[in-house]
Order: sequence, then structure tokens, then C-alpha cells
Amino acid sequence: MPFSATRSLSFLLASAALTFTSTAAAEGFDKSADDVIASKEQAEKEAQGEKMPGEKDKKKPEAAEAPSDPAKWDPFEDPHKAYYFVDLKFRDVVLPKFMMSVFGKGGATINVPSVGAELGYRKGGIEIDSTVWYADYSSSDEGFLFRGKNDGDEAYERIMSSLKVLYLSVDLLKDIPIDDKGRFSFLIGGGVGIGFVFGNLFRNQVVPSGYAGNPGSTPDPNNVGAWSNCPDANALGAPQAPIPGSANPPKAWCDRSNDHYGTYSEKSWANGGSKPIVFPWVSIPQLSFRYKPVKQVQIRLDTGWSLSGFFFGLSGGYGL
Repeated sequence: MPFSATRSLSFLLASAALTFTSTAAAEGFDKSADDVIASKEQAEKEAQGEKMPGEKDKKKPEAAEAPSDPAKWDPFEDPHKAYYFVDLKFRDVVLPKFMMSVFGKGGATINVPSVGAELGYRKGGIEIDSTVWYADYSSSDEGFLFRGKNDGDEAYERIMSSLKVLYLSVDLLKDIPIDDKGRFSFLIGGGVGIGFVFGNLFRNQVVPSGYAGNPGSTPDPNNVGAWSNCPDANALGAPQAPIPGSANPPKAWCDRSNDHYGTYSEKSWANGGSKPIVFPWVSIPQLSFRYKPVKQVQIRLDTGWSLSGFFFGLSGGYGL
């Protein structure tokens, strides 16, 4: 082989050896085959985002939460869409004394607390509320005195009540928005219903305390404590003689006109008595103020007039 060819071949072999040596040094040629393979695997893992041995965890940025739908909480109501609410309702009915005076003399103002559950339907500014509720018409421990309009004072009786009424009623109301957002509204309308009566209505003839020693005294029906229950008929014996010079005839307290003594309980209509079996509920007008902080929640204040008297109420509801 000529000298020049020999030199060229030697030069090429030397260059290849130098290149191979440099590459091996750069890639860790001095390492074992297993170390080289492991190093390459680790490099691939690092490229995929995995940590090196001994490297601390790096907190990955969390994906941002998707913003909630604001329409879910918006209290505005589409007038073409129906909305349903379930409510818990508290109501106090005030039966004033003057309403009792329409039917007789005496009486007292009575508070009638009540509680119930309501299902409301609202669409296009019209609201229909169906309610089942329980009302307590119980009187105080002393009761109150009452007699017929045309009866004498000796006809007064002590009335004590443990009556309760379970009502089923429906209210029809017109919704009048106050603001554009639908948070505030006035409602006006009325309601009708029927109540089922249970419990007792106790009646007992009474006589003014100390009447036997002072038959000319004028009884005060507003002072219930100044009267005593008659234990039985003719408990005072014969009627007292009139006071000389008095035009008032003697009064027959504790007489035999009825058997309203002791624990007498008034009979119901079904048994010929005056205690009702059912009682109507009519409320006209009824005024309400509603507040809706969000679409699913409403709070309402009610007031109005009914056959049982004035009423004031508070309710809270949740949208279905």
C-alpha cells in the first residue's frame, strides 16, 4: 500500500477512535452497562415530569375551579316559568273581645297560636299557597265570663276552652314586585279553608263571690276572679229577696235552667250542643311582604283579617 494511503487510513482510524472516546466519556462510557441503561431511563422520566431520586416534590399548579353559574342564585323569576316552594309557617290569630260582644256580653281577647306546612306555586305574578295548619284555641286557666245578649247577669257562665282546630286552607295572592332583581315583593289577596274542631268547651254557672252577704252588689264580668263557680243547682237556696226600695227583681243564681256545673263539657253539634264540628277560615284581605335573598330561599311576613280575628304570621320557605 502506498505511503500516502497508509497515512490517510491511519488518520481516519485515529479520528474515529478520538470521536468514539469523546462520546463515550460524555455519555458515561466509563459506567457499567446497567448504569447507562438506568441513566437513560431516568432521563426519560425527567423529560416526562417525574422527579429525580432524592428530589423533593414540586407542587403542581392546581387547575382553577370553574366559576359557578350566577343564574343558579339569582332571585329573579321568569314570569313564564312555574316556581314551587315548601314553607314552615307560624301564625298568631288575635280574637278580640269586641267580636264576642256581637253575640253576647262578656268575653275576653284570646291569642290563638298556630303552626303549619305550606306548598306554594307561583307563576306570572300569581301565587297559590296550600296549607295544613294546627291552631290552639285554648283559654287561660281562669277562663272568661259570657252570657247571651238578652239574658240577665245571673246567666253569666265561666267559659274555659281546650279547643284545637286542624285547618286546610288555600290562599290566592297577587305578587307585586318592588325591585327589578326580584328580591322584594308585596302580595295581596285572601284565603279560604275549613277547620276540623276537637277538644272540650267547659261551661259552669257562676255567682259573684260574697253575693249571699251582699245581694245588692253589682257584679263585674271583667273581674273573673270576683266570681265563684256554682257547685250545683240552688246552691244558694231560694233567691234572695229584693232590697227594699229597689226596682231590681231578685236574681236566681245557680238555678236549674241547665246542668252546667262541675266538669260539664259542651256537646257538639252532632249531639245537640253548641260546640262546632267544623269551623270556616276566611281571610280577606291578606297582605304579605316577601324577601328572597337567593332564588331557593324566601322569607315572608303576613297580616290580615279573618273570621277568627286579626292575624300576624312569619314563614320561611325553600324552592324545589
